[in-house]
Amino acid sequence: MAAGASGQSKLSQPKGQVGTIASRSDASVEKSKKPQQNLERAQNVATAGDTVPIVFCNRANNAGGVWVQPPLIKQGSYNYNGTFLYAISQGEMVDDPEIYRTWVGDRIIAHIPGQGTVTATHFYLSAADMAASPNSCPMTGGRFFCDAESALYLWYYVTTNGYAEYYEPNENEAYWNFRNLTVGEGDTSNSVLEFNGANLTVTEVETGIDRTTEYWNNLSVTDPSTVTSRFNVRVSGGSIVGGRTVGTITGTDPDYWGISFADFGADFYPDLFGTTEPVVTVLTDGTIDDQYISGNPASTGTLYGILKERGAAYVSDPENFPSSYDFTVFADITFLQIEGNLYDSGISANAYPTTTRQLSIFYEQGVSVDLYSGGLVSGAYATGASNQFVDLAMHLFTLIGRAEGAATADISMPIDVSNLQDIAAFCSNNGTFFNGVVEQSMNVIDYISKTAPYFLLSFISANGQYSLQPLLPVTSGNAIDTTALTPAATFTEANILPGSFRKSYKDADDRREINISLVWREVTPFEVGIQRTTTVRFGTTANDAPTEQFDLTDFCATQAHAEVFGKYQLAVRRHSTHTISFTTPLITSGLIPTNVIRITRQRKNSAGDDRTETTWYQITSIRHSSDGISTVEAMHFPVDGSSIAEISDEIVNGTFEVI
Repeated sequence: MAAGASGQSKLSQPKGQVGTIASRSDASVEKSKKPQQNLERAQNVATAGDTVPIVFCNRANNAGGVWVQPPLIKQGSYNYNGTFLYAISQGEMVDDPEIYRTWVGDRIIAHIPGQGTVTATHFYLSAADMAASPNSCPMTGGRFFCDAESALYLWYYVTTNGYAEYYEPNENEAYWNFRNLTVGEGDTSNSVLEFNGANLTVTEVETGIDRTTEYWNNLSVTDPSTVTSRFNVRVSGGSIVGGRTVGTITGTDPDYWGISFADFGADFYPDLFGTTEPVVTVLTDGTIDDQYISGNPASTGTLYGILKERGAAYVSDPENFPSSYDFTVFADITFLQIEGNLYDSGISANAYPTTTRQLSIFYEQGVSVDLYSGGLVSGAYATGASNQFVDLAMHLFTLIGRAEGAATADISMPIDVSNLQDIAAFCSNNGTFFNGVVEQSMNVIDYISKTAPYFLLSFISANGQYSLQPLLPVTSGNAIDTTALTPAATFTEANILPGSFRKSYKDADDRREINISLVWREVTPFEVGIQRTTTVRFGTTANDAPTEQFDLTDFCATQAHAEVFGKYQLAVRRHSTHTISFTTPLITSGLIPTNVIRITRQRKNSAGDDRTETTWYQITSIRHSSDGISTVEAMHFPVDGSSIAEISDEIVNGTFEVI
């Protein structure tokens, strides 16, 4: 511990960041919606504050698409068939879910033995739709409901060990439905499960007060041992005639919500338990009578117990909520409902299933976005799935309300859209496409700026607008230009302010030849998110040369994309030796970062060397000050004797080894 003169530590408590918990949750591997290598991990369960991801992809030429591992937001049971609800993406997914492209753990859900029918359904309502009808719920079909207090679920399991049942004071305000499933094996037609009332306890949850005596007193029972509770009984004509067979379901229809404890009166709960606080009842030490009707043959099978399922709602029809309800928080999100028994195991003698492995689902097409990459059609942009980075960037700006319509004046249009079709064509020509999941909350400017270079692009701010520009000179056909260049501007000592020119050479380690290791994700509809590694190097690079790794798994789905980015990195390391900065009178010619310029200076030294030196650079930054001065920073961007850019030529025509 560092101590000052007073002997006390000078280390101060670090300040917390706003949204730290949510940010850490988003960034954790366990919460990731992208494919993890461990398919057998437990299902990721959503928590309050989690970010709903954006699934952005479009499979083309048998490449691309996305595997998503969504969080579970609700789980239930409909007539003893498992129901699971997942949050897939912000926005409306173009692709429909397919059960043969959906896995739970390492199993395709369509092929789980004994599964029976399994279905996958998308739910979506736009923000406009829900604004017009706030009480409408995207989830339809009666399996899930937008109201948090309305659900169909497995309730409790009655076995010889007993069971516990939780009671809320406001249960007499709710509507219910109930079912009972006989669980066991073999013949249970004369098996009945019995409990003695003396084994019942009633406890107030918060205080621990025993309410058992009050419970029996309120039922006018003086001797609980004379009371027997029976389960699995088969009744005919008002009399028990035996037990129920395995698989029998009794009770109400799960779509029927006509049962209400309000029929018993407002004082039902305190009259029964002697309190207005929540209580839990526990009944233990049950026995099974396999020949309940003595005149009939004894059951030859084994009765495990009775699994109870129920529905609870505070409206009589949870598929049609009154206008006072507002579910707009569910707007503009695609939800996935799986109906089928995805559980880790079946019902055993002592427990019923509750857990599953992680769900993985493949999508060829992601969310529908405005296709800026295709340009205006009849004054508007078409919509659909995309794999173009420009469409993702514009979609992110749309989400934060920064992208304006095509007719908006430039002064209020923060994004320059005039070149987006050319940028998209440039990416297509280089095979750089975005197929991935944007899963963390982030600063949009920062995200686009950091991601753009992986597509050989730069996200710049110039002339009052943001724009995307290629990192390399391009031809009229939007390919990498390997012909003679014309500089966007030439600076000489006549327009470089005296004493302002600075040159900084790169360290030797930053210029030595290395191996570039590129991690990307091969995407096929038949295997969950395969991670690949491609190594790119010059043919002259030694095998034991240092390796620098780049992780492209968030968006790269082809080796071609990984290769071209690796070649760019190697070409810059080989040919760009230094950076410069200088000041000049205010630039009004429209120069922007990524433009290639030429610097011509007179070189003189004490040894009598006097010559003209011309070097080419690519602008990386331009800053304008209020005193009429512009500061330019640039990266060495050399050309050969024919004015052909050496970096561009190396990428297109150089000799590389790809491993």
